[in-house]
Amino acid sequence: MNALCYVSLLLWAISLTQCSRILGVFPSSGYSQFILCEKLMAELARRGHEVTVISAYKPKEDITNYKTILTDGLVKETEENMFLLEDITALNSIVFFYKFGLFLTEYILSHQEVQGVIHSNETFDLVIVEQFGNEAHMGFSRHFGAHLILFSSIGLTEWNSHLVGNTRLLSNEPILFTPYTNRMSFFQRLHNTIINILDTLYKHLFVFPQQQELLTKYFPNKIHLDEIIYNASLLLLNSHPSTNHPSFLTSSIVEIGGFHITSKSLPGDIQKSLDEAKDGAILFSMGSNLKMSHLPNHTLNAILNVFSKLKHRVLWKFDGSSIQSKPNNVLISKWLPQSDILAHPNTVAFVTHGGLLSTTEAVFYGVPMVGIPIFGDQKMNVARSVQKGIAVYLPFKGLSEVTLYGAISEILNNPKYKQNSKRYSDILRDRPVKPLDLATYWIEYVIKHGGASHLRNASLDLNWFQLYLLDVVGVLALLVVVLYFFIKLLCVKIYVILKNNTKNKSSKDRATKKRN
Repeated sequence: MNALCYVSLLLWAISLTQCSRILGVFPSSGYSQFILCEKLMAELARRGHEVTVISAYKPKEDITNYKTILTDGLVKETEENMFLLEDITALNSIVFFYKFGLFLTEYILSHQEVQGVIHSNETFDLVIVEQFGNEAHMGFSRHFGAHLILFSSIGLTEWNSHLVGNTRLLSNEPILFTPYTNRMSFFQRLHNTIINILDTLYKHLFVFPQQQELLTKYFPNKIHLDEIIYNASLLLLNSHPSTNHPSFLTSSIVEIGGFHITSKSLPGDIQKSLDEAKDGAILFSMGSNLKMSHLPNHTLNAILNVFSKLKHRVLWKFDGSSIQSKPNNVLISKWLPQSDILAHPNTVAFVTHGGLLSTTEAVFYGVPMVGIPIFGDQKMNVARSVQKGIAVYLPFKGLSEVTLYGAISEILNNPKYKQNSKRYSDILRDRPVKPLDLATYWIEYVIKHGGASHLRNASLDLNWFQLYLLDVVGVLALLVVVLYFFIKLLCVKIYVILKNNTKNKSSKDRATKKRN
């Protein structure tokens, strides 16, 4: 009995030594991103780590070892009519993204409680930063002398790939704000290349200097951006080949798409509504950032007219207080447990904005989609889903009673969408390790191995012209030019010699004839 007590005490002591202090910096103002943040950080807290999270939201319930630094006011500061962004070009989207990223960066760093942490005596072993155009937030890692892990809620992008030395191929990896897939035409590849070049120039010439200013302004010790920006030990991606395109990934990149999905029981009224939907149910939700109350009246009326024609039950996430002339088959709510509704066997279609979380949940539960993308990565996500045969693409500016009814009818009546959705659901679920366990394994791996510097890609230490072998190409081109001129000179020399020999021979022949 005593031996058992000693063993238990020893195991308990060992577990204590393995617990770490972790700071999570999640600047996004969207609630969808917070869902990912909470799931990941709560699991680390459950495993015994002491977790501090900087976020615009806090968990609905108290979590042991989980402390929130609430950046209150951020959500209200970022509220606007997102439907107005539907027509924005890819280039303007990039500029908007960087400006928004700079705003988030400064809002977080200037917050009184965040400054309190920065100027406190607190220590952290690890810093996890949600990467969202907020490079100055990586300064937390240098300030606290902690290892750095990056997290991307939107998968692999041109803004996080290079941070860990992962080279993207522009021939099959489109920039985020385009509706392109990994199979682009010549003109799409040309456009993609030009936009990527402009993005890189804008980032290095304008954005990074401003991020450096924020580092200098809000951290007490001088921190240089170029010393921290490529210092991440790991990049966690909320992606999976079933929802995103397959990509070249370095050893320090781990895909954990779908890690936030868990099964929960539905509220009684929703459960009853779905159970009684004998003809099936349709979920209509445009995410947490798009407000249905911002819809133009003619669009709202078109949607209501379509729903009134359906025999299906419709569950609609609507932030307004009520809807006039609401059809009897429509249930509206300011909040809906989206993932759990998609999990119900009677849910047959999902009308969505195409956000990556929504797409992942729909794929996980095998529910076909009608995608109405507005901004950000949504157009690309829907384009990918169309390519996989699990969705219909409906542009918002083309949304009418006719087009919406046609898109929903196509999803409901063409069996290929359900078949393909089931196939990709099987692919997403068929994994050797649960994605949340995979994420926590690699986070603890970085802690255990002192930052896991052996995963660092050597390309991070190369200049851009070395990375793309432009110096080698330049030398080879020079050799070709030298060889060309050498051969040309040689040919000229040979020609001159042959010409002189011919002249000499002709002169001798004429002299011989004269003597004869």
